[in-house]
Amino acid sequence: MIRDIYNIDLEIPNSGIFIKGLDNEKLTISLDLVRFMQINKRQIVSSGNKLDVGKLAKPLNPYIIYNILEENNKNNFNGVKIIEKIEDENNIIYHFNFGLILNTFIEKSKITRQMEQNTSDNLKDLNEIKAFIAPCFFSYGMVGDVKSIPKNELEDLENDYGYEGKDYKSIFKKEVYINFSCYERVYFSNCEFKSKVSLHIIDNDNTVCFLNGMDFSNCIFEDEINFKRFISGTSLPENKYYNNEQDTLFKNCIFKKRVVFHNSNFFNSIYFNNSHFKDYVDFHECRFEKTTCFYGVTFDKGPNFSQVIFKENLNAVNANLNFTFNGLKIQIKKEEENFNKDKNEQYQKSLDKFANDFRDSFRVFKNALIKDNNLLEASKFHKYELYCKEIELEEKKPKKFSKEWIDKWQLFFYRKLCDHHTDILQSLNSLILVIGIFGVLNLAIIIGFNRYLDYKLILEHLYFSLDFYNLHIKPFIENNYSFIMFVNFIILFVYLILVGFVLCAKYIREFFITISYVITFFIMVTSPKILIPAMGIFTDKRVMLDPLSVLGGIYTIVFGFVVYSFVKTIRKNSIVPS
Repeated sequence: MIRDIYNIDLEIPNSGIFIKGLDNEKLTISLDLVRFMQINKRQIVSSGNKLDVGKLAKPLNPYIIYNILEENNKNNFNGVKIIEKIEDENNIIYHFNFGLILNTFIEKSKITRQMEQNTSDNLKDLNEIKAFIAPCFFSYGMVGDVKSIPKNELEDLENDYGYEGKDYKSIFKKEVYINFSCYERVYFSNCEFKSKVSLHIIDNDNTVCFLNGMDFSNCIFEDEINFKRFISGTSLPENKYYNNEQDTLFKNCIFKKRVVFHNSNFFNSIYFNNSHFKDYVDFHECRFEKTTCFYGVTFDKGPNFSQVIFKENLNAVNANLNFTFNGLKIQIKKEEENFNKDKNEQYQKSLDKFANDFRDSFRVFKNALIKDNNLLEASKFHKYELYCKEIELEEKKPKKFSKEWIDKWQLFFYRKLCDHHTDILQSLNSLILVIGIFGVLNLAIIIGFNRYLDYKLILEHLYFSLDFYNLHIKPFIENNYSFIMFVNFIILFVYLILVGFVLCAKYIREFFITISYVITFFIMVTSPKILIPAMGIFTDKRVMLDPLSVLGGIYTIVFGFVVYSFVKTIRKNSIVPS
């Protein structure tokens, strides 16, 4: 494969940071650690070999990169600007039209004997983590009136942060690889990423450390994010110059594609407030040492938090889980296929184990919220925990009538009935459907008996007319017990089958729901006691095995069960303590 290479090799003055050039349409900016040590060796030695980075290294920013490229006529490749600067009255936007790689290296041939003697410990530390020493500002903004800033301070802001009196941000049109650890903080807030963002230009098991955290607030990520084996807020080495307490921020971000954070450690607090994950997000085996905030976060697909450890507070209040049972099932299947795609059979993982991992994710959130006595929010995650359990049991294909088989169908029924006691409207609809089907079958039995006995359907001949009942219906039942038992069996079977279908089959449920509301309203207006047959409509005057009595009996049991479920759903979704 032919590689497009465009050599630039320009140093940002007195920094040790080199704009190396384009390689396969990726702009590489690297810190020569040896050069940095040579520039700052006097200050390092005088400070007792402490890397007082805050005083030594000036921030890297798009302003200085753009100006150096422009001043040296290097900001054009094949007729395209490498960095394009667009500004209006209040803002500046830097468009990076090629990929970006931020890197570090140590040129051992440049290490002098004197330098090795004076700063050997520093070089050893730097060589171990290949740390980018300068802070990076790819966005910058001021709060308040910029005009009130003194001129000399504004000049300092321009020299240090590239701030020209206007807020600026960057838009990256191709891949961004932050292929280094960093002593200082990295700022990308308000930026837009049109392509992939990764900490690993080559997919490997190396960890990347951001010792003072990072800020990606208000960013839009159009493509995949790979931050696996990411360490944030870790303490500096023994020659540290301050304790790192700044938070890692991903507030108000939009993640449109897959996001990976697995096997990462967060030693500082991390905030994802009000962010939106539109695709799969993977946090499995992460460790959070301080506050972890997912307040108001929206997950459009099931997140993976299996085997995660939250050492301190977890805030998942107002988290929105915008996916259904079927969506979660598809997502789990997709992750199973991706995981097993290039693995030998002995290393593959079954779908039921993937479902169990996802269940563990929701359990972790649920338990953390219960610990904070936030039962209402915990119930959301418990619902998805039960979804995963159902998928797991479904994939295990348990033997009929075994405990797992019964558990699977129990989970299925409760999901359809009331969405595991989380959906009040669904639970109410289920109750109305039970009443509606009871009303329909009551009417069908009345019409059926009148037609079977060859009587015209007039008011005087209705089943519930006592004179008509004693004269015609009662003798018929007493003289045909075998036939009536068969009819009752059919009625029970039809009622239970209809209830099962309307509760579980989406389109049948939608068809019956309106009819059931009309029937329920009619019953409430005419004779509310029909809703509970035990209240007296079926009295002792009715003969044994009367079909309406039998239907009323099974209906009463089902009605009581669904009412109990409805009340339980209301209580679990109420802010009033139970």
